[in-house]
Amino acid sequence: MSISRERLIETLETLAGEARAGSPEQWENDTLPAYFEALAAWLRVYEQSFINTGRAVPTDPWEVLAVAVRAATVYE
Repeated sequence: MSISRERLIETLETLAGEARAGSPEQWENDTLPAYFEALAAWLRVYEQSFINTGRAVPTDPWEVLAVAVRAATVYE
């Protein structure tokens, strides 16, 4: 299993634990519809998000998804 794929799985497990514990205060998008909308919006612009912050744009789709699922909790 690739490191990026493992990171995605760990991120999903962490998010599930946070959600199970209640609506995390740091999550902007704490309902499923809001979360999915934010996920879609972030994926539309993620390359520019990395460029704007001086980070290399990831090319591994597992890595992109791992970052995306976390970003969607707060992306507006």
